[in-house]
Amino acid sequence: MPPRFICQLRQFCALAAASAIIVFTVPTVQAAGRECSTRGADIIRQAYPTAQNVSERTFKVGNETIALPADAGDNPHELICRTWPAQPELMLAAVPLMTSKSEDGNDGDVELLVLESDSLKLKQRLRLSDLLTDDAFFVSRVAFDTAYYRLSGSDLAFGLRIERRGSSGPNPFGETTLWLFVVDDNRLRPVLDNIVVAGHQGEWDTNCAGEFHATERTLAMGHPSPNGYSDIVVTETKTKTISTLGRDGGCVDEKNAITTVHRLPSRGIAYHVPDDLKRTE
Repeated sequence: MPPRFICQLRQFCALAAASAIIVFTVPTVQAAGRECSTRGADIIRQAYPTAQNVSERTFKVGNETIALPADAGDNPHELICRTWPAQPELMLAAVPLMTSKSEDGNDGDVELLVLESDSLKLKQRLRLSDLLTDDAFFVSRVAFDTAYYRLSGSDLAFGLRIERRGSSGPNPFGETTLWLFVVDDNRLRPVLDNIVVAGHQGEWDTNCAGEFHATERTLAMGHPSPNGYSDIVVTETKTKTISTLGRDGGCVDEKNAITTVHRLPSRGIAYHVPDDLKRTE
């Protein structure tokens, strides 16, 4: 892989990593972790009593496959779970329900579970259709985001981040989207979906010359609205980089960054995300 391409990828990865830090908290994005490795099979048996254990780390539920996480790695098609730091009596799990997996694309849903941390008793669940279905832009990571999203006096949300990547060298592409969920009236429901919190794309000659665009967004809770829900303040930084070959044969980068603030008011029991902040379909 050309050194210049590696350099650009490192820049994009740094932006993506930075966006995982919500401005009012410490980093709280986590994938599988030890909890899934040691208790994953028990979680599956609690939530899917008819699941058949077909291998050491694989279950079948009808025509869908559930994979438990390995001790190491960050596979988006494996179970992830985490104790909710703001409510440690609860555990969160995201179950990948895969119907097909191949080099050409994958098909699958994600089912979110809220369980009691000690007993693993299932309290709420919510199925998200086609969240792991991909083709040109493949899902590369799924992680919980448990920043302190205090939406109102009684509603505390947790997040789920989905990272997608392209496979083209001349046209690099990456995007991380965030969903927020609350437990309300003994059910789990989404309150914000598909907002892009990190993204990059570009076109270059795989040597030096090219144009790249990167987006980073951070979320913070604003003042409460009349219905009791706080607005969400989104600070967005868009960076454009033009790379050209200098006289000495080295690459020269010219960068231009613009910062914008968006405010997402609550509409009843959810937040409206404008189309220009949503993920690429």
